Amino acid sequence: MKQTDAFGEWVFRVEPYDGESFGHYLGRFRRANCLSRHSLAELVGVTGVMIGDWETPSRRRTPTAKQLATLSQLFGITTEQLTQMLPCDPLVLNLRTRLCPACYAQVPIHQKVWQQAGVHVCELHQQPLLTACPACGTDFRLPALWEHGCCEYCWLPFSQMKPAL
Repeated sequence: MKQTDAFGEWVFRVEPYDGESFGHYLGRFRRANCLSRHSLAELVGVTGVMIGDWETPSRRRTPTAKQLATLSQLFGITTEQLTQMLPCDPLVLNLRTRLCPACYAQVPIHQKVWQQAGVHVCELHQQPLLTACPACGTDFRLPALWEHGCCEYCWLPFSQMKPAL
């Protein structure tokens, strides 16, 4: 659904999912609106590098309260919804992108809980979180870049991946 925002532009609204990571949401919003990192940065009043930092959990940077307010206006969602997508503690993150294939099969998003250090098993499915494709060994891309929901090298869908037990 299109909306008119405070910026005077038309944007496609992207509804966030419960538990979705901030970087994944930014990527979905950018794709829905055909925006590059730099185009989104112009709308928000930051640099393209900053958008890249927000999409990369290992860089451990989060938006300020003022930036969250601007993003909230642009996205058409509350600052509370955005805040819930941010890592609980950016200093305690697993640096490699991880996922639970069973969760992804249910709701195709990257969940912020998967990046928490010390969390190695999906609480819901009791399966180890994957850091690479089990078929070819390719590490997962940043969640912001998960356009097709599959390994970027061998194209195995995330939802069909099976952890080695």
